[in-house]
Amino acid sequence: MRITRLGPVAALAVAVVLLSGCGAAQPGVAAEVGQETITIAEVDDLAASICDVTEDLPDDNPNAGVRTGEQARNSALQALILRSMADQMAADYGVESGEDFRRQEDRARLGFAASDEAKVEAALPGVTAIAYFVDIMQQIGDTTKSGLSDDEALTAGIGLAQDWQDDHGVETNPLFNSFRIGDQEIESERSDLAFAVSGTAKDAEGGSEDYASSLPKSQRCG
Repeated sequence: MRITRLGPVAALAVAVVLLSGCGAAQPGVAAEVGQETITIAEVDDLAASICDVTEDLPDDNPNAGVRTGEQARNSALQALILRSMADQMAADYGVESGEDFRRQEDRARLGFAASDEAKVEAALPGVTAIAYFVDIMQQIGDTTKSGLSDDEALTAGIGLAQDWQDDHGVETNPLFNSFRIGDQEIESERSDLAFAVSGTAKDAEGGSEDYASSLPKSQRCG
């Protein structure tokens, strides 16, 4: 099975930063996002769904390729955090996803047209999470000032998302990457203090495709 790696969209500014091991470490909890809890089971389910729909992609598809199970789960958690933040902020500001996002959902469905419809719908919250977050942040940004361009509205919305995280908090289980809204791109960094010392450990830390391919099927997507 294969996993879609999330990437930056437009001026979306999401960064995952080192938090020195602090986070949501309660049994079964992957992250606490404001008033919402994301469970490890939810992360595993979404990661498996994304793997399921990408396994039929041709090798030359940019979303194809072997990924480690850790990469798949961290991508799934990131998607769930983005959606949770967007949902909670949308409720606070009285906005909802618009036609542009629904068109992006339809494009995503077309991209996985070879897969079973039920599997695609199960994976959709993960593969469209960034697009959903961007759509909501643009709409929230539009509420701050009239006449803003899409990029200006998104920038304003991202600033409000940073404030929201400072006020409400996003804490992840140390088993996963930590998460923070930043300014430029999506980055990943482990939230523990360990560092790789052997060649094999460094391959595992980097999540290289060669290393992922060497793993048992139960520990990889691809």
